[in-house]
Amino acid sequence: MRTVKLARAIDNEESRQLAEWLEKYIFPNDFLEDKYFESYTVLYSADLKRYFTLFQSIVHNPKPATFSPEDVNDALLKACNILNVNEGCRYFNVNVHDNIARTIDSIGKYSLKRHDTPALFPLYYLLTENRAKEGGTSYTGLIGKNKDWMITIEFENEIVFKVHGSKKFCDVVKQFLLEHG
Repeated sequence: MRTVKLARAIDNEESRQLAEWLEKYIFPNDFLEDKYFESYTVLYSADLKRYFTLFQSIVHNPKPATFSPEDVNDALLKACNILNVNEGCRYFNVNVHDNIARTIDSIGKYSLKRHDTPALFPLYYLLTENRAKEGGTSYTGLIGKNKDWMITIEFENEIVFKVHGSKKFCDVVKQFLLEHG
């Protein structure tokens, strides 16, 4: 796999504006709020609290996702195309360190058309390599260029995948994953 550079900091004006928007509308009280978008749908969740270690939860998780990262990426692209929504997007990484101090750690560009990068690579990478300290909650996701759709992954004592947007957008993504997962 080729090396991919991720934005570690909010390093340009567009990123700073998106960080301010995320703080104001999506993480106003440190944790994810689902009030900005018309609708959201939980695509997957797994409770990890019953396991003693992360490794144990991975090995013995009785509920693996029925979809791949490629399926999620393709579902988002399909929803954008069907509903004539701008497919441009950015990834983000938000950590709530010790569950009391939110920081927006990374924002970067992402293409749903991927070319040579693995699907959703920055999201999985950031949740693995840049997690909240002291047992806090980590979030990563993609946000549409026009802020009309978003996908988030929450990770702490559970893993939750959500798609946010119009009800139609969420339904198209969910239906695609049901058909292809």
